[in-house]
Amino acid sequence: MTVVLDPEGEELRALTAFVGVSSGLHVLEVGCGDGRLTRRYATQVAHVTAIDPDGDDIQHAREKLPDELRDRVEFQAVGIEEYRLLSGAPSFDLVLLAWSL
Repeated sequence: MTVVLDPEGEELRALTAFVGVSSGLHVLEVGCGDGRLTRRYATQVAHVTAIDPDGDDIQHAREKLPDELRDRVEFQAVGIEEYRLLSGAPSFDLVLLAWSL
């Protein structure tokens, strides 16, 4: 049995209505998992840094990333604390924690 998550696209509609996703944004997504949501909104922003401590999920996210998004999406297998230590103080227009709580 195939499970289809959010077939009506309500997740993406709610996200874009709530935060006003637009083409110039640089986004940090914390807890991106396998990148399911990342792939859906990445076409609408300038760049996404998507992090998750689960290396298997990140590998899966990289494998499923369409070629046309490879220049604007960066997946990293790292938790938020480690990311902060390793990256210094990067600047983002938007930080998403969808499904992280």
